[in-house]
Amino acid sequence: TITVDDVTPPTATNPAPISVECIGDVPANDITAVTDEADNCTATPLVAFVSDVSDGNTCPEVITRTYSVTDDCGNTMNVTQTITVDDVTPPTATNPAPISVECIGDVPANDITSVTDEADNCTATPVVAFVSDVSDGNTCPEVITRTYSVTDDCGNTMNVTQTITVDDVTPPTATNPAP
Repeated sequence: TITVDDVTPPTATNPAPISVECIGDVPANDITAVTDEADNCTATPLVAFVSDVSDGNTCPEVITRTYSVTDDCGNTMNVTQTITVDDVTPPTATNPAPISVECIGDVPANDITSVTDEADNCTATPVVAFVSDVSDGNTCPEVITRTYSVTDDCGNTMNVTQTITVDDVTPPTATNPAP
């Protein structure tokens, strides 16, 4: 009696890690990522996708993708691929249009909706927030620089500025004194 019993699992190495910025950029699982599967008896062991498991974090999030490698006798081993999702690109926006007023009392209140084209590579709508108004300290004209921040879900931020010029160019009025 000759008994042939393959009890040795196949071999393979972990696929190369992947880094992407957005969750939408994570590639679909691909068994061809496992390139060096081998076995002592089976000519071509079977590679199959097992699962994607997130660490539950954000910025970065690490996904562990697991593939199994199985020979003809059912011996199996797993390999893992690390996928790091980390948005490092700041959002974008352009400076709001400048404003000119004649009197300091005419300076409008800050308004985050004056930033109209905020965008990000991953976040659907970045958050716009008022940062500060800084005067140049001059008069006639006084220039106020209003700053807004634009921030994505991973905390990447950029600032935009709006120039507000206060310059009274209207002469005063008066009537002649009575004779």
